[in-house]
Amino acid sequence: MIAKHVPIRSLKKSDFANLANYITDQQSKIERVGYIAFNNCESANLDMAISEILAVQQMNTRTQNDKTYHLIVSFRHGENPSNEVLEDIELNICKTLGFEEHQRVSAVHYDTDNTHMHIAINKIHPEKLTIHEPFKAYKKLSDTCRDLEIKHGLEVDNHMTHQLSSSAKASDMEHH
Repeated sequence: MIAKHVPIRSLKKSDFANLANYITDQQSKIERVGYIAFNNCESANLDMAISEILAVQQMNTRTQNDKTYHLIVSFRHGENPSNEVLEDIELNICKTLGFEEHQRVSAVHYDTDNTHMHIAINKIHPEKLTIHEPFKAYKKLSDTCRDLEIKHGLEVDNHMTHQLSSSAKASDMEHH
C-alpha cells in the first residue's frame, strides 16, 4: 500500500466540489467506484456534504493557500481490502496527518490494475476554521502505511523512495 499526496498545480484549479465529484463519478463504467464515505459531515448525501465543506472553506478568509488536500492510497495488484479495512486505513492515515477532525470524502476505485482510494480532505478545521498543513507528510505516510499493512495482513510495500524528485516524476509519468 502506498499513500501519496497529489498537490494541485494552480490555486485557481483547486476546487473541492470538482475533486469530490470526480472521485465519486462512475464515468459510465460499471465497476469504477465502490465504497464511498463522508467523514465529519452532517449529511450523508454527496451534494449536501460538498455544500457543507465549501461553506466551511469560505469561512476562512485569511489563508491564501489551497484549502483542499487530495490523497491517493494505492494497494498492490490483486489486493482488494474490505470496507471495514478501508475505513480503518482512511481514519488512521487522516489521524496521522492531523486531519482526524476534518471533513472528508473518500471513494475506492477499481478501474485500474490496482485498487486505490481517493481521499478529498478539507484542510480547514470545521470548528476552529484554521488551516492545517501536515509537516513531513511523506515520512508520516510511509510509517503509517507500513504499520497498517502489518495490522491488516496486506503485502508490504517499499514506501520510502531514494530517487530524486525529477526521477520520481518521470517514473510516475511512465507508469501513467
